[in-house]
Amino acid sequence: MLPSAHEMTAPWGVQFGGIDPIVLRRHVESLGLGDLREPPPLQGSIVAVLRGNCCLELLRHKVKLPLAGGDVVLISRKDPLILRDDWRSPVRNIHELVHREDIERLRGIRHGGGGMPTSFLSGAFFFENEEDHPLLTALPPVIHIRAADPDAPLWLDSTLKFINSEMTALAPGFHSIVNHLAHVLFIAAVRAYAASLPQEAPGSWFRALFDRELAPALGQIHAHPEEPWTVASLAEQACISRSGFSAHFRACVGKPPLQYLTECRMRKALQLLRETDLGVKAIATRVGYSNESAFSNAFRRTVGVSPGAYRRNSLSR
Repeated sequence: MLPSAHEMTAPWGVQFGGIDPIVLRRHVESLGLGDLREPPPLQGSIVAVLRGNCCLELLRHKVKLPLAGGDVVLISRKDPLILRDDWRSPVRNIHELVHREDIERLRGIRHGGGGMPTSFLSGAFFFENEEDHPLLTALPPVIHIRAADPDAPLWLDSTLKFINSEMTALAPGFHSIVNHLAHVLFIAAVRAYAASLPQEAPGSWFRALFDRELAPALGQIHAHPEEPWTVASLAEQACISRSGFSAHFRACVGKPPLQYLTECRMRKALQLLRETDLGVKAIATRVGYSNESAFSNAFRRTVGVSPGAYRRNSLSR
């Protein structure tokens, strides 16, 4: 995650867009995530209002939300994001207001006309190992946790105050602390959404994730997609019959167990093709295929191109 805190005074308006891939690479390396062949794609952003009020707008999804101090918003799409003090205030792109070195050092911006103050945290997030994580497809475009909501986490206010104090003091190590706390906010938003789903919601990945019978099987698939899983062996993880597991899995996840397994294997294969020099045969073994041909056929059916073509396309970008 790439969090930074901004101080605004009315009138103000800022549009947040893409981040320079070189900046992202440096940040990923600074967090000890390794030297990536290419930076992982950003998949969304999080906004937390530390003080004051503002208005949030997602252009592509035509979403408009008034935000108050203590609110947290998780945006699970790569939409252009606009924040401003009033719907009528003019907007400038963040790249017009901040220098390259400010972004690299995660320094926030100060902007506005000198009126009522608002401070907020904003950060882009990504999944470094998967470009198509099932979490993203399961989330709605926007999750809004309101500080005034009686169901809001009791620790939310103190966490935001802690973040604000760290971003103000700029003491050694504050980048790491704020980054971890931003992850906490992300998890809180996802948890709030999962808790809001009705128990009978069909085809819900979250429902399966919190299901006592399916969770062990899902955990094994995610942790060890290379294992020769069958419906029967996955049913053993769930401690239910093969037919019962298959029906329950399809009802909760919205697809058969082996289709879900294949998709997990292909996500891992995509990562290995992008970020390593392993040959196709070696990658096939790492994602659970006994021969290169079977892997290549499955990859083409799922992704639409051959493994070699995907690697060439990723290198040319």
